[in-house]
Amino acid sequence: MKNSIRWSFVFFVLFSTFAKAQKGLENIIVEKYYISTAADTIGTELGGYLPIGSVTYRVFADLTPVHRLQAIYGEAKHELKIATTTRFFNCAKNDGKSSTDIEPSYLKESTLLLDSWVSVGAACLDYQAVLKSTDDSLPTFVESNELHILRNDEKDLGIPLARRDGMKKLKLQPGAVFFNFDKELQNFQYAFRDSVDGIISTLNGAWASFGGSAGPHPQNQVLLGQFTTDGVFSFELNLLIAIPGGGSEKFVAKNAVDSEFVFPALIYSSSPNNKSPQILLAVDQQQKKKGVGAIELLATTSDEDGKVVAVDFYVNDRLIYTDSSFPFTFSYHGNSKDVIISASAIDDKGAKCRSKNIFLSDNIFQHD
Repeated sequence: MKNSIRWSFVFFVLFSTFAKAQKGLENIIVEKYYISTAADTIGTELGGYLPIGSVTYRVFADLTPVHRLQAIYGEAKHELKIATTTRFFNCAKNDGKSSTDIEPSYLKESTLLLDSWVSVGAACLDYQAVLKSTDDSLPTFVESNELHILRNDEKDLGIPLARRDGMKKLKLQPGAVFFNFDKELQNFQYAFRDSVDGIISTLNGAWASFGGSAGPHPQNQVLLGQFTTDGVFSFELNLLIAIPGGGSEKFVAKNAVDSEFVFPALIYSSSPNNKSPQILLAVDQQQKKKGVGAIELLATTSDEDGKVVAVDFYVNDRLIYTDSSFPFTFSYHGNSKDVIISASAIDDKGAKCRSKNIFLSDNIFQHD
């Protein structure tokens, strides 16, 4: 049953009052964990389709020593928002809304290592997340991958996963606890991947760590989440940090009041200087009535600070056709039963935006 108690009241009872003097947050670090290649798509038969070029981001809170992460939250005037202009990747093998839903024994299979979820420090059950640059533990999960994938070593992703995977074995670590924040996280569960937009938002919810979380190294860096997408990734976060000796501090993305601190790094976009294109996918209405022959689809696109150069068309979340000239159309000739059709617009700077899905079952169309 959904928790009907306001999370802020719960935190007031658990964590006492806020403090003004100390500052427990030093930085927000966005690590480019991995970039998927065509070679990785061999894992899609087991794990679900992973778009080529998808980037896996890890978001860390870099805390002052001895301070602890208590919660990532949204409330009135302080939206909590995590978004992509396409979809978040969710592996079918062992997906979950938080990192501790992931069993480490499955990480050698398929593309589970790239799954999307939130965290209060853990990278999976019994493993703490650390930056690849501070990882001193071997072997990596990629070395034992049964399909021999996830081995991209291009310079843009920094340290390859085959050399350092940011996983440090550490049992009895805190798991995420959720307050008024369950439905929104369906974005991170495989069963809902085709029926949700890539936006998670709340003005009255949180994920939290009872007792607080600290990083395993003196730098005290705590993972807040891992997110894989081929779209523009962005977030606005607000953090509650425990102060040594009692009390807490609130760090907000904007609109600080009273004892709150505005922290600019709590706002992030992977493409800050380029606005994403827009796309609307439609089906020929006459064919919708006839229900026979090829199905003609038309993508209507726009881009306010550039131009759309191509549209990718997907059937059941698999890329099957790219149209690089206007008007952007696609003729679908396949089986018309239980099909999900969508499209992505790509602008001249590489930003993508995914359309809403069109569901086709026995020649009946329905938008999500």
